Amino acid sequence: ADVVVLAGTPADFRLDYGMHISRKATYIAAGRDARVLHKNRWPQVAAAGDAGAFLVGLATELGDGDRYQPWRAQLQARDAARDQQIAADAAAPCDTGVNPLAFCRALDEAIAPDAVLIADGGDFVGTAAYILRPRAPLSWLDPGVFGTLGVGAGFAIGAKAQRPEREHWLIFGDGAFGWSMAELDTLVRHKLPVIAVIGNDGCWAQIARDQIDILKDDVATGLLRSDYHKVCEALGGKGILITQEDQCGPALRQAKAFASEGFPVVVNVHIGKTDFRKGSISV
Repeated sequence: ADVVVLAGTPADFRLDYGMHISRKATYIAAGRDARVLHKNRWPQVAAAGDAGAFLVGLATELGDGDRYQPWRAQLQARDAARDQQIAADAAAPCDTGVNPLAFCRALDEAIAPDAVLIADGGDFVGTAAYILRPRAPLSWLDPGVFGTLGVGAGFAIGAKAQRPEREHWLIFGDGAFGWSMAELDTLVRHKLPVIAVIGNDGCWAQIARDQIDILKDDVATGLLRSDYHKVCEALGGKGILITQEDQCGPALRQAKAFASEGFPVVVNVHIGKTDFRKGSISV
């Protein structure tokens, strides 16, 4: 490319701190935080402001959208092929537990149109990010590019307190949930009916993927499929356990019903292992 635009995202490790952008290219950075625009790689053009407004203005200025139609059609075809592959992967059985892709598809169908999604985890959240669709701007919060685990419950408490009328789903990996378990007590005491979903594979899977391949050892990556749903019940909330795929729909509907009655809920989903994210990066 002779021009590269980074809109609303920094030149971080995902782009080798900007080294993936050719030195011959014109690099344009657009975003709200002017400090971030110049981090790691200095742009020729720094557009400080709303990245979406910048892209709309750029498209309006360029005009002649018809000439890009073949390219858009190519991208749409690739997206459709990817969706078909995800659907095929979701239909594949796991040796134990629920296929995580199948569960995430069921979850996406259950989530309300005004829902706020909070994600806190590694491998399971990485899978969910391919499938769960944020319902609106400012309705997805996650640990950020460096995977700062433990932010989920705090984000959920703040988000639910700010927008109490909206449905809030907190998507946890079982490893990440260990950082936030005590906050179930906070949710109960302050009557914040957040629905927490835990993709429980008894493993630090994001770390294990690389560690086992590279070091041939799974040391310190194994966890237990603990009864996290019972912890929520003990603190005054509601707990639901899912171990089979046909339980997903009814269980998620029950979780929504409990939340509408004012209870925080933990849905503990025993998920199986897949190769869906094989080769993914962990830092």
